[in-house]
Amino acid sequence: MSALAVLDAERIKLSTTRSPLWSVLGVAALSLGVAALQGWTSYGFTPLPPGKAALGVAVFGVPVLMILASMTVTGEYRTGLIRTTFLATPNRTWVLVAKAIVAAAFSSVCTVAMVLASVMVARLFAEPVVGAQLSLVSAATWSVAGGFALYAALAAVLGVAVGALIRFAAGAVAVLLLWPLVAEPLLANLPSTGVQLGPWLPFANMFRFLDVEWLFPTFNIPWGETGSLVYFVMLVVVVFVVAVAVLNRRDA
Repeated sequence: MSALAVLDAERIKLSTTRSPLWSVLGVAALSLGVAALQGWTSYGFTPLPPGKAALGVAVFGVPVLMILASMTVTGEYRTGLIRTTFLATPNRTWVLVAKAIVAAAFSSVCTVAMVLASVMVARLFAEPVVGAQLSLVSAATWSVAGGFALYAALAAVLGVAVGALIRFAAGAVAVLLLWPLVAEPLLANLPSTGVQLGPWLPFANMFRFLDVEWLFPTFNIPWGETGSLVYFVMLVVVVFVVAVAVLNRRDA
């Protein structure tokens, strides 16, 4: 099977399954709810930046998309379809690469749509002064959308890799939710070692690049915003390479 045929097969698998659509709609509603609260509860004369309006996308939307990416692998292991996939495409490396490409593209498109919708919802609920920067024609809005889309694409690749390593949906979901939402914030807020550990936490670095304020304290990251992005990319690459190696070594 050619490379384009493998990509098309993965696209068809994703687009003909209902669970991704319902999951995206659910998390989009949650993200828009957060955006509405951001706009409604912001007072004073300080404009609400687009990044803060889209906080729900970074905190809730991308993790759910990351889980959906992992399910493109774990779902096939659960149903036994993975054996058919490997029979049709013996090159397992390309199978995983194709899944990562399709998941990354899907996650990026969904994230951009959620960011733009969040900006408009926040503006709808905000006072005129607070919502002054919330516009679809603003360069800041599209900069945020681009940054969040990059984050979603990288997170999707990470999700596919974790799914290939663990193979079971429950385990992959636990890792992908607990890692950014529980483990890293806990480590970052440890009284004695949080300051030392903080700059080495992958998702903390990605949030630094996106300028998203979440559960992490302010760290002095010596390599700056671009270095934070490179650090997260390196982690994703390492985990994906390990997943490819493991996938090629063990039985389906």
